[in-house]
Order: sequence, then C-alpha cells, then structure tokens
Amino acid sequence: MKTMLELITTEMEAAFEKAGYDKELAKVTLSNRPDLCEYQCNGAMAGAKKYKKAPFMIAEDVAVYLKESSYFETVEVVKPGFINLKLAPQSVADYLNQMSETEKLGVEEAEEPKTIMIDYGGPNVAKPLHVGHLRSAIIGESVKRITRFKGNKVIGDIHLGDWGYQMGLIIT
Repeated sequence: MKTMLELITTEMEAAFEKAGYDKELAKVTLSNRPDLCEYQCNGAMAGAKKYKKAPFMIAEDVAVYLKESSYFETVEVVKPGFINLKLAPQSVADYLNQMSETEKLGVEEAEEPKTIMIDYGGPNVAKPLHVGHLRSAIIGESVKRITRFKGNKVIGDIHLGDWGYQMGLIIT
C-alpha cells in the first residue's frame, strides 16, 4: 500500500504535468512549518530558472489543478513560490480505513528479504541500574521488531557492558 506522502506526490506530479511543467519538480515533503500547513512543495522555486518564470506564477498554475483533488482541504500558494497543503479529513479517514482492512495495516513486505543483525546496548552491569538504561534497549528492540515486521530475518543481540569486574569477583 502506498504511503499518504506517495499518494499526494502522485497528485502533485499530475498537477505539474497538467500545468505544463516537469513532474520532477513535484517533490512533496512534510512541512517544516506545521503551524502553516501539513505538507509543502517547493518545486516552483526550482522550476523558476528552467522555465524563466516567477516561482509564484508557476505555483499558481499548479495550484489550479490541485484544488480539484479530493486529497486536499486547502491548497495555498505563498510567496515567493511555496505550495502549502492541508489534507482533507475525509481523505485521511478513507486512507486509515483502507489500512485497517489489510493484514499488516498497509505495511509492504520487503521484496528481497535480508538477514540483518542488530546489536544494541543494554545496561552496564557495573553501575546501578536506572531508567536511562532502558532507552537503548527499547530503541534496539523496536528497530528489530519493525525490521522483522517488514519481512526480514533479524538476529538481535543485547550488548551487556563491563563484565570484567564482576567476573573477577566471582573468580577470586
């Protein structure tokens, strides 16, 4: 199943082509200003030099074709040529419903599964245990489970550090 970002990028590519511009300019990213929009496209800025046109004009040409899309609640062109996008709640709800109907919630399995070894840190047994020791173990275990969920064979190993002193005490 395609991600939401891939779906709206496809919509953006179609809009750029309908407006007469190269679809390579239609890269959509998460907004670096979430207070203004959810996603953004800065392709009009890159296309300005190629098409010898103001970025704002390119963005307006493209935005006309995005207003028809059911994916977007708002499409806003902001100077000097940014296209700010906010998703329509119904399109997000439909997407999540489609995800829930699939066996793995829309996650695609790896086409060529690999064997991956993950070595992540555990607590240092020479020091008192505290909640900070859980961080690397939780991150490592999460990466292992996500990678396995994608269809790869995963071998996980927790590294317990600083056994020297304890072993020395046992031996003596």
